[in-house]
Amino acid sequence: MSIRTRLMITTSAIVLVVVGVLSIGIYSTFSRQLVRQVDKSLDDRVIMIADSLRRESQRPNIGRQRNPLNEALLPMRFDTVTQVVDTAGAVVLALGEVDLPVTDRTVQIANDPTGRVLRNTVTINGHKYRMLTIPLTGGGALQLAKDINDLQRAQNAVRGWQFALGPIGIVFAGLAGWWVARRTARPIQQLADAAEDIARTQNLSTKLDIHGDHEIEQLANSFNSMLAALQNSSEQQKQLVQDASHELRTPLTSLRANAELLQRDSLDESTKQAVLRDIAAEIDELTKLSSELTALASDQRLVEEPQIVNLREACDDIAARASRRTGRMVSVTSTNPASALVRPSQLDRAVGNLVDNALKFCPTPDNVEINIVSSRVEVIDHGQGISDADKPLVFDRFYRATATRALPGSGLGLAIVKQFADDHNAAVTISDTPGGGATVALLFENRVS
Repeated sequence: MSIRTRLMITTSAIVLVVVGVLSIGIYSTFSRQLVRQVDKSLDDRVIMIADSLRRESQRPNIGRQRNPLNEALLPMRFDTVTQVVDTAGAVVLALGEVDLPVTDRTVQIANDPTGRVLRNTVTINGHKYRMLTIPLTGGGALQLAKDINDLQRAQNAVRGWQFALGPIGIVFAGLAGWWVARRTARPIQQLADAAEDIARTQNLSTKLDIHGDHEIEQLANSFNSMLAALQNSSEQQKQLVQDASHELRTPLTSLRANAELLQRDSLDESTKQAVLRDIAAEIDELTKLSSELTALASDQRLVEEPQIVNLREACDDIAARASRRTGRMVSVTSTNPASALVRPSQLDRAVGNLVDNALKFCPTPDNVEINIVSSRVEVIDHGQGISDADKPLVFDRFYRATATRALPGSGLGLAIVKQFADDHNAAVTISDTPGGGATVALLFENRVS
């Protein structure tokens, strides 16, 4: 079921419930109000009868008087059915077109002058009457009733209008829900069509121009941002493949040449050993290049979770391994070293690359130093340094400065360092070491302590 249909059905159902509840409430309130008005009218009649009797009792007793109750009931005969019942339940006086029913409850009220009144609705000859029964002071009961058929007709009319207008309101609500759903679903459908088209054509340069509510436009902008990121990632992958193919061509060509050279029968033993050493060195370079390409191509953020790492302890391990491997001295100093939230293997590789570069470009016996100041890690060498023209470019993949192209290396070491810095919201900088050399620093913003 489409979102358009669901929204229309939901809107219609909500309106149906609301209209139903409101109709019941209005009908019940209207009916109670009408009955209350009739009850008030009957109460007013009782008050008029009581006033009439009081005036009759205050007249001077001159001669014979007519039944005072008769006189009090005369004004009621035209709009109210009136009936007086004695204590035995017999009707002693009746005014009106119909006889009111006398029940056990009526007799009970007639025999209890202090009893409560009775209000009820009765049906006489097919007509409904609202009846009030009250006790009389000297015994007996007074019954007053009014025809409420007009009220019934008014209630029926209200109910009829509600049944007539309710479906119309529901239909209009369904149409309104359909219109809103159509307006809401259109940009979503456009977004879905665009996503399918992009999946089919692999054209990541597509830009969506979708307008609508704020949320829809925000969704379209987010989709465009995602496409831009995917396009950038795709272009970087293509560039990486192209650069890797170019860089692999040289060692592979050398390996092929050396392999063909080994096939010569006239090759002496010393030359053969030299060729084998060259082949081993080329294989080592290819292995290192493959490892660095893997590090650049894989997203370590999906492989490893960040952990709190003490920068001094991590750098001590890196320095010790480098010293054992190269026989060179790598010293570590620190001032108030902090801990940082990083991926340990990425940190190890990034700082290790900086130390390897420092050792490679500092052929003199001078020490390579790792200096930690709070959350700043500096790798310091005293070699030939990096020219100002090369400093903005050394973090690019496969970039190698002119002065270092004769040295072994792939040009990926500092690119891995830059990727590590970007993944951890850190800053990487290059500056000149006083007295000669280069200082490469990593500054962690997400320090822990």
